[in-house]
Amino acid sequence: MGIPSTILKKIAAILFISIFLFNIIGYKWAFSYMEQKATQRLEEKIDAGQYTEAQLLEVKIPLQIPYYSDTKYEACYGEIQLNGEHYRYVKRKITDGVLYLLCLPHKEKDNISAAKTDFVKAVNDAQNNAPQKQNQPSLIKILLSEFLQQQKDNNPGLQLSVLQKVYSQNSYLISQFDPQTAAQPPEIL
Repeated sequence: MGIPSTILKKIAAILFISIFLFNIIGYKWAFSYMEQKATQRLEEKIDAGQYTEAQLLEVKIPLQIPYYSDTKYEACYGEIQLNGEHYRYVKRKITDGVLYLLCLPHKEKDNISAAKTDFVKAVNDAQNNAPQKQNQPSLIKILLSEFLQQQKDNNPGLQLSVLQKVYSQNSYLISQFDPQTAAQPPEIL
């Protein structure tokens, strides 16, 4: 005896809904989770001191902070992105109005970001590369053009009569309004 068709339909529906939800928000959550774990692993290496001074990159940022004294390098945590590459800064100091950051390249996060970009591009390209005929008008344009053509054929003065009605209603409302006279405001129904 086999599985009833109603159960198969429910399983298929759940499967398609799961795929749909993953396409909407699931991949964002998955890539965010992977980036968070990669950052956590790099911070553990930084805390354990598992890097050399040769791996550090120095970034200089000019500051406009008055009355700030110069400092020596101090430990700090943070992230910066330069030219599409991610860096975790390890130390910082301020000297002569310039902020110096010593950063470690975050290659794992760069790889995850590249994979995320490739995934999104592949999904969007798959949707955009569906076979389409370029020079044929869409069904909506065809239907609307026929409808609008019928309206013009049935009543060629339609646009003119609509404009005349709008103008006459506006002129009536304007003639009723006289800002020089004191009047009671209209009552709300």
